[in-house]
Amino acid sequence: MNTKRVKKWSLILLGFFLVSSLVTFVWMDYQINRMWGGQTEIVKYDQFRTPQQTIAITNTNVLSPDAGRMLHNQTVLIENGTITAVSDSAPIPTNAKIVNGKGKYLIPGLFDSHIHLWQSQNDLLLYLANGVTHIRELNGNQEHLEWKSAIREGRPGPDLFVASARINSNAFFTGLIEDWTANMMSMNSKSDAEKIYGNATNQQFDAIKVYTHLDKEHFLALDKSSRSHKLPLLGHIPKTVTLDDIWQSNMTELAHTEELVKALFREFGGFQREKQDELISFIESRSHDIAKHITEKDMAIVSTIRLIEGISDQRHAPLEESLRNVQLAYVNPGITELSPLSSKVMGWLPDSNIYRIAGNHTQDALESDKLYWEAYVKANHILLKALSDKNAKVLAGTDANVPVMVPGFSLHEELESLVRIGLTEQQVLFSATVAPASHMKILSGQIKIGYQADLVLLDKNPLDNISNTRTINTVISNGRLYSKETLNMMLEAVENANDLSRQHNIKDFTHAGHNH
Repeated sequence: MNTKRVKKWSLILLGFFLVSSLVTFVWMDYQINRMWGGQTEIVKYDQFRTPQQTIAITNTNVLSPDAGRMLHNQTVLIENGTITAVSDSAPIPTNAKIVNGKGKYLIPGLFDSHIHLWQSQNDLLLYLANGVTHIRELNGNQEHLEWKSAIREGRPGPDLFVASARINSNAFFTGLIEDWTANMMSMNSKSDAEKIYGNATNQQFDAIKVYTHLDKEHFLALDKSSRSHKLPLLGHIPKTVTLDDIWQSNMTELAHTEELVKALFREFGGFQREKQDELISFIESRSHDIAKHITEKDMAIVSTIRLIEGISDQRHAPLEESLRNVQLAYVNPGITELSPLSSKVMGWLPDSNIYRIAGNHTQDALESDKLYWEAYVKANHILLKALSDKNAKVLAGTDANVPVMVPGFSLHEELESLVRIGLTEQQVLFSATVAPASHMKILSGQIKIGYQADLVLLDKNPLDNISNTRTINTVISNGRLYSKETLNMMLEAVENANDLSRQHNIKDFTHAGHNH
């Protein structure tokens, strides 16, 4: 009798445990998806779908292929998604849609060379609405590859470059958790390198991304595999890897200018407030040699400078001020809001912001942190200017969806930051058009015969003031035309979808609205 009772209760407890575990898993999976934007209302994007058509943009000013001057009184003809004429006397087919470009300025569609969609597919509309016709996802998954294919078939959105998930070195179970919660790929041994490359090639990713916590032996194994595969190796400089290792590697691109800063801080022995001036002098003394190596290696560097400036602002200025200075209403609320799993993982608002200084700290500790970030920002400025002076391959990128980089809008902020640190309007436009397209070896980024028709018609000249990239009149993405009215409708649709999914009132933080 006792034995039967024990079995009965054992089965009851086992059932309770299994049901509780299942409920907990489902709840956690929901919260993880919400945290990365996957539970937000999806805009009915088919309402913005438009076919390729024959288009003639007449009597307009066209940015030259080197991004240095405007060619006046030009007609640009587009057929089947391709530029077929750029001339002051091009004949216009009778079936062409005429776009009057008089008094306006035509530039190539912009590239954001470092973004994160996470699970926030409405962001695709935000990019188009901001004249961004190409984005480079640097933490990709299968869902992003599906969006990429759908865009090729006519779904409204920018062309997508999709790198693999970030690769770290992890123990088996830690790797499973990171894969589930953060789309992180793990290496357990050197032999994993060939498998990673093989899988990424079969799934049709565009690159392999290495991350910060990758062991040196794993990095070297990936580097070795990259030499016999077509997919480029790009990403961070792992903490265990030196700059000399990078110069000897097969890496084609660093995902941030700050990767060089971090490496130099490590070389110097770390930040010490009493040696701040010495550290900056060290950065300046090393910057030209580094720029020389980068140029000789033909390696690309993604700027992400506004992100770094914004981190400092979020830590040491009132956070509400940072939030009011961006178009917060358009950011996926799952990404901005606090969820039970998001603290210090993802979040923008004051209760969840990943860069906020939480807890009690002495005034001395706060001052040290402020001095550190001042030095860090200045070091990024120094290196980026040195890279530009050496004509290194600088690609404009934002790390969008990391606080407070609003998808689409943040690229214009990035371009403005690049001008503030000393780059010319020509250099900055080049970094967001010609340079990334050339680096990716695709026919885009210039207004030339035979190139894909990715274009933005502006009301004002960006060579006079880089902020004029915001004066968007019309966007053409792969030969598909979106009027200003349609672009504003896209923004309104995203904002409305966000409002339906929002759990926190953001009126105290926003100035957003239709100020595009």
